[in-house]
Amino acid sequence: MTPRNRLLTVYTGGRPDVVPALADLSYWHAGNGGGKFIPGKTDGANRDKVETLLALHRRTGAAIHVNLGSFYRESYDDAVKATSGIRGEVYFHRFETPVGTVEEIRTWSPVSSSWPITQHMIQSAADLKVIRYVFERIHYSANWELFREVDAQVGDLGLPLVQVPYSGMGFFMSRYAGVEQTVLLAADEPAEFEETLAVINTAHAQACRLMAEGPSQVLIHSDNLTSDTHSPPWVRHYSGKHYATMTRIAHDCGKPIVTHIDGRLRGLLQTTRDLGFDGADAATPAPWGDLTPAQCRAEAGPDYILSGGVPPDSFNANFPLRDFDAQVEAWLDLRHQSSALIIAPGDQLPPDGDINRVTRMVELAARATY
Repeated sequence: MTPRNRLLTVYTGGRPDVVPALADLSYWHAGNGGGKFIPGKTDGANRDKVETLLALHRRTGAAIHVNLGSFYRESYDDAVKATSGIRGEVYFHRFETPVGTVEEIRTWSPVSSSWPITQHMIQSAADLKVIRYVFERIHYSANWELFREVDAQVGDLGLPLVQVPYSGMGFFMSRYAGVEQTVLLAADEPAEFEETLAVINTAHAQACRLMAEGPSQVLIHSDNLTSDTHSPPWVRHYSGKHYATMTRIAHDCGKPIVTHIDGRLRGLLQTTRDLGFDGADAATPAPWGDLTPAQCRAEAGPDYILSGGVPPDSFNANFPLRDFDAQVEAWLDLRHQSSALIIAPGDQLPPDGDINRVTRMVELAARATY
């Protein structure tokens, strides 16, 4: 089977010949001379980096699945002016409306090879009405031409997953407000806060349906979940209805949908499974995460896809190779309980990682037959 065949087989509930091995090499690529990935873009702004990413995947043998482009476009009514772009070492994303203006600012960090947010879009409760105004006037259109181009470009080397937008809570936590401000707004302005979440979720459900109804094969959703900021009760209260809506839309269109859990896992594997997701992407077990591989499978159940398994720091050349091999084998051993399994660096290969260890992971997986 090809890498694409293996991934499709797992995502559709089958058993491949061996455990599929994939990797997100975009972070390593950016930190090793590959250029800055532009955040927040939905217009193919990073398309120039895809061919070099594919070359890295051919070199390592790891399948590719993300950072290949966004397949929907956003537009707004005339009353909303949306602008974004790069000003030197700063990325900005700005909404100007008749009821106010909000702006997110990120500053490039050469240390982390990333764009940490240095100014959140939502500074106070007064900004909530601006966000509602924007999302009541947002429109989405599909870019299936780009998807078909990417799908052909990837070929048998992987499977382009089609991303759907954050939930309202994911936007607040990860982008618009940050953890502290989000919690304060939820406590101090509960009615207005939850109304804003509902407006965002209504808009994003439209984007989810658009992506599910097209030629997509697998959908991926990311709120960058971690149970130390998105506890299971918090998720069920603030995002449960939207998650169930998204997964129902995907399944009505015959598409599996996975969610990106790149932090603490305890409670979230079961919660996201119960809300309809088909699997967890970027699952990172102990010692970085809070569950062992066996505990991940026990909580997830036999049919929930676990993708990830190798902590990112284990790819550092100073980490003992025998311990790296033991972590890989511990994840691969889960195949004896269920074929709903993919191995990968969870979440990404860091810039100081040894890319040759990705090849080693792929080679070990190639021997993990059923």
